[in-house]
Amino acid sequence: MVQSSFNASTGNGVIVLKPNNSATWSFNMKVLMSLGVLAFLISMGFLIQGLWMILPFSGLEIAALFSCLYVCARANIRTEVITFSDDKVIIEQGRTFAEKSWEYPRSWAKIFVNKPQHEGYPDKVVIRSHGKETELGSFLNSEDKAALVKKLRKIVYQ
Repeated sequence: MVQSSFNASTGNGVIVLKPNNSATWSFNMKVLMSLGVLAFLISMGFLIQGLWMILPFSGLEIAALFSCLYVCARANIRTEVITFSDDKVIIEQGRTFAEKSWEYPRSWAKIFVNKPQHEGYPDKVVIRSHGKETELGSFLNSEDKAALVKKLRKIVYQ
């Protein structure tokens, strides 16, 4: 997802990049709870028949599903904020706060779109200045990267 806000008269603005998130955390927990209840009921049926070993493995299955959902949900809250001021371009990456930050002089910063080496992979959008290079929106899909490139061109070639 690419969101932006710009002041056309000054050329300053902000672009916010977030990965597409198909489900919220509460929806994931509802699905997990429903699968947990279903697995528990089936396990209890086997427990009544004397097959008690199914119950702990059913619990392990739900715990494994929870850990996978947690890892995916944590990866989907990544955010990149690209700020354009009069003299700087600041890139901040993180989840709930800016964990990493890069600063480039705006007059020297160049934005490149590198084509992939293998067909079917999305383009790589990078910003480069003074021998340093940072990839922008590595988690975006092809359509979102195209929207990012369009917004970056609008800012740079104003």
